[in-house]
Amino acid sequence: MSRTKNIDIGSKMSFNNKARSSYSMENLKNPIKEDDKLVRIALTDLVSAPEEWNFYPSLDEDEFEKLVFSILELGLLHPIVVLKKGDRHIILSGHNRVRAYQAIVEDIEALQSGEKGRFIESLSKELKLSDFQQIMAVVKEDITDDDAREIIIDANYVQRKLGPKLITRSIIEKYRIIQDKRKSVNHPEYKSQKTREIVAREFQLSGRHVDRYKKLEKLHEDLLELFYQGKISLELASKLAGLKTNVQEYITENYLSVLTKYPSRISAELKASLTMKEIDWIFSNQILPKEQMKISVTLQGKTRHFVIEEERLIQEVLDLLEE
Repeated sequence: MSRTKNIDIGSKMSFNNKARSSYSMENLKNPIKEDDKLVRIALTDLVSAPEEWNFYPSLDEDEFEKLVFSILELGLLHPIVVLKKGDRHIILSGHNRVRAYQAIVEDIEALQSGEKGRFIESLSKELKLSDFQQIMAVVKEDITDDDAREIIIDANYVQRKLGPKLITRSIIEKYRIIQDKRKSVNHPEYKSQKTREIVAREFQLSGRHVDRYKKLEKLHEDLLELFYQGKISLELASKLAGLKTNVQEYITENYLSVLTKYPSRISAELKASLTMKEIDWIFSNQILPKEQMKISVTLQGKTRHFVIEEERLIQEVLDLLEE
């Protein structure tokens, strides 16, 4: 197969990610090397990467439709990347592009059989089945599983509009891979650099942000879910992750709703050494405004804390206490 050197790989790699709109494959370290093969591969010869490597979901229906029509109108703007293992070609970058090609093939075959296509309304002379039964691919050989996983992470981080959950996992997985490479004799170029500096540079983040995301590995799942939902900031989430496990559980059981209402106040008070008693004092005296009422109820030896904000309910409780 002939090798092509004039295909523009980097210029159109940012699809929808406005936060990283200036970030392309050119920012990644050696995404395509001189000895990589650029070939056409039959769709039937491709297999998806294992789920533990590729934890990214498929494009939703609207975005997938845009991709299909983009390929129909402009062609394939950049090749997929695959790992050759024996007689298998594992997709590392381009799962959605392969799905789009498969959808186009299905449409052409349906139209040729007199049936209705999903995306294509009618056939034209320019639309040839053979053009979509194969796809251009950069073939990687002799790379480690970690190298393969890193390609998947880098490609999705660059190309996709990721939510907090996938951004967090991408950074944590990338951090682990780089950390392992720094310990390996096969990557001497990493020895003089800190892991966070490498991740920060390659993902165009500050070292502080990388540290905060990394800390989320130790965050209670309920608190982590608040971060994923955008109800608490990365700064607050990372501070909560620095608390002892039992203190995090205590906050989850008693003050979960308060976290989302007064995040800046809480963030200013949190320190890694805090005890549960100190958490109670902080929330009672520093966080909750005067017009709120905190009630502690002990049932079957377990104490739960509740916060009442409605004036009517506060007054009813006060009336009961006066009886």
